[in-house]
This record gives sequence, C-alpha cells and structure tokens, in this order.
Amino acid sequence: MKNLEQEIDKIKDELILMRKDFHRFPEVGFKEYRTAEKVAEYMKNIGLAVQTGIGETGVVGLLRGKKKGTTLGIRACLDALAMEECSGVDYSSENKGVFHGCGHDGNMVMVLGAAKILSRYKGELRGDVKFIFQPSEEETGGAAAFIQAGVLKNPDVEAIVHIHNWHGLKEGVMGVKAGPVMASSDVFKLEIIGKPGHGAWPHLAVDPVVIAADVISAIQNIISREIDPLKPALITIGKIYGGTAVNIIPEKITIEGTVRAYHQEIRNFIAARIEQIARGITQSARASFNLAYNRIMPPVNNDPEFTAKVSKILKDSFEPDLVTDDIPSEMGCEEFALFQQEIPGLFMFLGNDKEGEPTIPIHDPRYIFNDEILTVGVKALCEIALKWNE
Repeated sequence: MKNLEQEIDKIKDELILMRKDFHRFPEVGFKEYRTAEKVAEYMKNIGLAVQTGIGETGVVGLLRGKKKGTTLGIRACLDALAMEECSGVDYSSENKGVFHGCGHDGNMVMVLGAAKILSRYKGELRGDVKFIFQPSEEETGGAAAFIQAGVLKNPDVEAIVHIHNWHGLKEGVMGVKAGPVMASSDVFKLEIIGKPGHGAWPHLAVDPVVIAADVISAIQNIISREIDPLKPALITIGKIYGGTAVNIIPEKITIEGTVRAYHQEIRNFIAARIEQIARGITQSARASFNLAYNRIMPPVNNDPEFTAKVSKILKDSFEPDLVTDDIPSEMGCEEFALFQQEIPGLFMFLGNDKEGEPTIPIHDPRYIFNDEILTVGVKALCEIALKWNE
C-alpha cells in the first residue's frame, strides 16, 4: 500500500518503548491485569470498539472497514513465563519470577502497531479485523476460554493469523508453511506398584524401581522402533520419583512424561502402546500399575488455502528472501491449535536471530527480543489484513 512503510516507520520508537514497558512488568496467565489494561487503553485511543474481561483477562478490539468483506482475526498472547530473567537488559522484569522469555511482549506490540496503522486505512479496508489478545497461553487455558466466550463470533471470524518471533531464523525472515508446524502435546502419569521390602531381602519384595527402568526403556523403543521415522514424534520422561531410603524397596515409583506428535494416528498409537507396555511388563513382574493419560493440545496445523494466500501476499510485499516455507518441524506446542480447529488459521514464524550473534531460543532465561523485527511484523499483518479479501 502507498506510504505504508513510511507510516509504520514513524511509530517504530513508540513500538519499542511499549514493548520494553510490557517486558518490564510481565504477568502470568489469567493475572495479566496491567497488561490487559494497557492493551485495551491503546486500542480505545485509536478508535477501536474494545471488550475486556474475556476469559478472565482477555481483550478484543474490533476495527470495521469501510468496504464489504469478511472478518480476519489477528491474535496475540498477554502472558509471560513463570521464570527468572537472566538477559541483563536495562529494562529487565521488575516482577520477580516472571519473564517475557517467549516474546509475547513483542508479539502484542506488533498486533497493536498493526491496529494503529490499519485504523488509518479504514477507507481501504475490506471487511473487519478482530484483534484478539488471549490470556494464559503458557500455562494453557486461555484459548479455550476465549473460544467458549464467543470471540470468533459477532462478527464471525473467517480466518485467523498469529505471528511469533522465532529462534533459528535470520532477523526479519518470515516462515510461512502449510500443514502441521508444531506438535500435539499429551502428558501422562504412570504409577508402578510393587511390594515393599528391605533392600537386603529383594526376593521377598517386588521392586518397582527395576520395573520402572524396564518400562522406561520399552517406552523409548516406541519412538526408535515402532514409529515411521518420517513422521515426527517424541516421548520425554521428565520426572521419576519414589522411595524413602537407600536400603528400602519402595511400594511405588511414579513416572511422568510428555508425548509430542504431528499425526493423529501416531498420537493414538503412542497412547495405546504406553498402556500396553505398562500392563505387560508389570504383569510379568508380579506388579500392577495406574496410568493417567491426558491429551492437552492438538497440533498447530496451518490451513493450506489460507497459507497459500498469505504467502503470496507477503512475497508480493517483501523481498523474496524474506518469505520462506523452508522451516524445520517444531516439537513445541501452542494453544493457537484450538483456534485452528474452529476456523482456518496460520501460525507464522518471524526470525529473531541477529547476524553474528549466538542463537538463544525462546524460553531461555537469557532470551532477548529483537526490536528490529517489530516493524516487519506490523507491515506483514497490515499487508495481510488489507489484501486477503481481494
């Protein structure tokens, strides 16, 4: 659009100051009171219709275009991580134990910047844009609460986009890829129940520690020997605990882990196999088990048609080398997947890495958001909103 880049460049300093303010005062999920207030105030000041208190602390702004068209949703997340910051920046978190180590501070600002610029282009905007600021993505629960509250209705959102800073991509490069780009997430808790006894007389007990070791080894074999290596999946055992003393065989050992996958049939297969393995090994060892298996989040699966449309818009609007579908599969999970189960959605990656500097991934206590990508994100969102209805 004519003069779009110049308009965005004029608010660059404002965006950086706002991003640093969000960073200095981070808040965890469903407690983003200050953050939500700032977001709502900003959107009201640029003339948007604003709703607050959605799903506890969520905020939605609505911009109505002057021309007929469908409604686009643009989503950001309000919350920060419950972790200590070690970045060393002069605007570090002032809320102990809370840190914007995922970049939600920057993602919010990109969406707010897009809202401000688009509000100046209402006469050229086809349809409406909903700016969706979801609470509690990190701890989960915010997306479900938002959907249940009806944020995709009145007016009905036809498609939704999310842009997220990402490590492993060069500064300003946008990763736009159809299909699954992040994994499903399941968690399980497996109790191995044996017979307690003294460590000096193991033959009089049924040792759940040894049985747990066999179960863990067998579970890992699911990935290495039972899953097609071309279909991404993983099982991570993050916790194993039990026992009270070095010379006592405990009655119970507990194993907790997470399962990630891209394909539903693989997800189902792993869940079934974990139970089969636990049953078979414990039964043969004269023990028993309890298994709690919870499905937390489906894969982030970018709609092919919407992704193709957005990819063309971005390639027409940016230098060719700034838009790519050559991005690695990620085994992380994201609540954006729940929106994609309702309507077509696109999760975009925006490169954060500065040339010549080491890559520091999101969720690392040393993570630093690259402010140079703020205007790139704003422009990308504006171009999508202005052209996707053409």
